[in-house]
Amino acid sequence: MADFPRWIDDPAVVARSSAEAGRLARFYLALQGCQLGRFKEADEHLVELGLPVRLSNDLWTDSCRGFDQPADFSVKVLDHGLPEDLVRKAREALQPDASYWDDHRYHSPDVTFYSHAHQLDCTDHIIDQLIEAMRPSLEEVAPEVSKTLTVAEWWVHQRAPDQWHGHPLHFDTNEQLLRDSLGTHVEHPAMSSVVYLCEDTPRFGATVVTSQRHRFASDSDTAALVRPRMGRQLFFDGGYLHGVMPGKPWMEESPVTQRRLTLMVGWWTSAIRTSEAADPPRPLMAGGDGTWQQQLRDAAVAHNTFRHGRAEEVVLPTTSPVWVDVGREETEVTSCVDPPYGRFFLRHRKQIDEDLFN
Repeated sequence: MADFPRWIDDPAVVARSSAEAGRLARFYLALQGCQLGRFKEADEHLVELGLPVRLSNDLWTDSCRGFDQPADFSVKVLDHGLPEDLVRKAREALQPDASYWDDHRYHSPDVTFYSHAHQLDCTDHIIDQLIEAMRPSLEEVAPEVSKTLTVAEWWVHQRAPDQWHGHPLHFDTNEQLLRDSLGTHVEHPAMSSVVYLCEDTPRFGATVVTSQRHRFASDSDTAALVRPRMGRQLFFDGGYLHGVMPGKPWMEESPVTQRRLTLMVGWWTSAIRTSEAADPPRPLMAGGDGTWQQQLRDAAVAHNTFRHGRAEEVVLPTTSPVWVDVGREETEVTSCVDPPYGRFFLRHRKQIDEDLFN
């Protein structure tokens, strides 16, 4: 019995651990209830957790029905607009064992957000080439942004098969300015975009884009869901709240488990400051050298070997409102063991704004 945890005899520790396990179980029951459309059951658990605000029913059940997209909802999705070989080569260059992930300590919990600065007209490596290939699409969906670009900020995300919980709802911002100002100054890119380097699978959720802005949430806000498709481009106003919904891994029928891989690009028109390459990595790093950069250079495609396809716009069904109240906001949530909340459930309506610098 020498190796048995000594704290197991402490009633306070045992009670706390049991309570945390219970809260985590409630969270997953609420999550599953929302995904299955059992909202009454889910809402009961959310109220007990002190999370009386959640995303609306249509977003959980992927049943948005509004096909008349509001004119002021700046979201566009394009298929077939990027050269297929560029997309394929970018995916191959960012395989799970690619040096990019280790060189940036991507999986380390101690590393916060970082990104790279793409200088316009640069085609040094495969990601530079892919960003340049996006510019005709940007010109089509946001010509005023395309004409006044200063820099394109890029970063990539991958999710392994067991990482199906989605990505927290957030705003794209000038992260370095946000840090330096201790959260008092918030700037957004003129336009944000996603290139999907994977196919769709129910294991991972859809990207959710809302018209909600920092400090300007409204019941009239609109939301849309975008499913991945290899080479698909998503463009939206850089000030919009967005994220990735949790997936439904139990629905996956394919024997081949996929990962979710995406390239994000923030298109800036302001005089944003870049930074030198660093360790730990920082936002908007320019230049530098490393194994990962050489691998991306090796993956570059000769310019005369790829052709742009003819982009096709995808009609997006929408829904409104984005949030619903399921209880009173006075209750405070108690901490839970590593809860993947993702800001899909909130303590109160202003929580996302308050979390911006956290």
